Amino acid sequence: MNDGILAHIYEGIYERPEINGLARVIRPGDRVLELGCGLGIITALAARAAGSEGRVRAYEANASLLADTLAFFAANKITTVDLVNAALVPEANPAPRRFHLAGSFAESSLMGADGRRPQGMVEVQAECLVDVLTSFRPDVLICDIEGAEAELLSQLPPSTLRAAVVEMHPDRLSAAEIQSIHAAMAAQGLHPQEPGPGGTVVYYAKAEAA
Repeated sequence: MNDGILAHIYEGIYERPEINGLARVIRPGDRVLELGCGLGIITALAARAAGSEGRVRAYEANASLLADTLAFFAANKITTVDLVNAALVPEANPAPRRFHLAGSFAESSLMGADGRRPQGMVEVQAECLVDVLTSFRPDVLICDIEGAEAELLSQLPPSTLRAAVVEMHPDRLSAAEIQSIHAAMAAQGLHPQEPGPGGTVVYYAKAEAA
C-alpha cells in the first residue's frame, strides 16, 4: 500500500465517491457483486449495509492482496463476503487473463500499467460475467476495475440488477467507450442519477429504485 492511499484512509477520503454511492443504493438483504475488491474497505461497508441476510461476492485479480483483505474482514467481523481471486470477462469459457501490476495496487489492471510504475504481470483465472449474473443474481453491482469496465459493462446482459455504482476511468477510456457503458446500462433500465456520488463515479438505478 503506498503512502497516498494510506493518507486517504486516515483522512477519511479513500474512495469517498464510491462510499457515497453505497449509502444511497444498498438495502438490507441485498446481494452485492463487487468487481475490484482491493483492500476490502468498500466490500466491508457493502456487507454491513446489506446486513446479515445479505451477501457480497467480491472479485479481486491481485492475489497478493487476498491474505490482508481476509485478515481485515476477520478483524472487523465481516462474515457475509465470498472473496474470489479471478477477473470477470464477457466471453464464455474464458482462458486465464494477463493482469498488469502497477506501483500502486489501485492502478493495476487488465488493460496494462504503462505510466503507472509497472511491476510485472501475472496470469489470473477468468470467469464469465453472464454465468456469475445468472448464478449469483445480484441486486447491486459495484465496479472499480481501472478501465476494464468498458470491455465488460458495454456488453452487460439482462440481469437482476436494481442499481450499480461504477467508477469510470476517463484517463484510460475514450468518451465513446464510456458512452457505450451508459447505453448498455440504459438497455437494462439503469440510468445515471443526479446528483452523482462525486468524482468519476456514476450511480445507476432503475426508476423505482432511485
